[in-house]
Amino acid sequence: MSTPSKSTSSPYVPPESPSPILQSLLAYIEALNEWSAEKAAALFDESLEHQILPSSIGRPILNKQQYIVYFASVIPLFKAFRITLHEVIEAGDVITIHGSSVGESVTGAPYRNEYMMIMHFAPPVGDDLPKITRVKEFVDGASVVKFFTEERAKAAKAAAT
Repeated sequence: MSTPSKSTSSPYVPPESPSPILQSLLAYIEALNEWSAEKAAALFDESLEHQILPSSIGRPILNKQQYIVYFASVIPLFKAFRITLHEVIEAGDVITIHGSSVGESVTGAPYRNEYMMIMHFAPPVGDDLPKITRVKEFVDGASVVKFFTEERAKAAKAAAT
C-alpha cells in the first residue's frame, strides 16, 4: 500500500486506521523525536540489525544493544531535533519511508538531514506491535559526517577544559 504525500516537502498524513506495522513505524518516529532511547528500544526485536548508509561513511551494522548505545551517545549532542515523514510505502512486513530532520546541536549548530529508510518487521506477538528487525537508514552522508565530526570535536574540547 502506497501512501504518498502531495510533494516531497509536504508532511505525510497517516490513514485513520493504520496497520500494526505502520503503528510501529509511527511509534518509532515519535521515540526519535522525543530522543527516547528507551522507547525506541522497546520497538526493536532482539534480532535487530541497524545499518546507516551509504557504505561510504563507514558505519558498521549494529545489533540492538549496539544501536541503543550509539543512539544514547548521540542524544547529548542535540538540544532540538525533529523528523518529518514525507512518504511511507508499506508492502507486507516492510515499510519504506522518505523523511527529513531539522535540529540544533548544544553548541548552536544547525542540523539538517534527509532519509530513506527500509524497515523490516517481525510478526506481532499477542497484543504487542510488530517489532523492528532490520533498518537500512540512508542519510545525507556528507552533511552527517561533517556535522558529527565537528560536534564530537567540540564536545571533546569542552570536556577537556
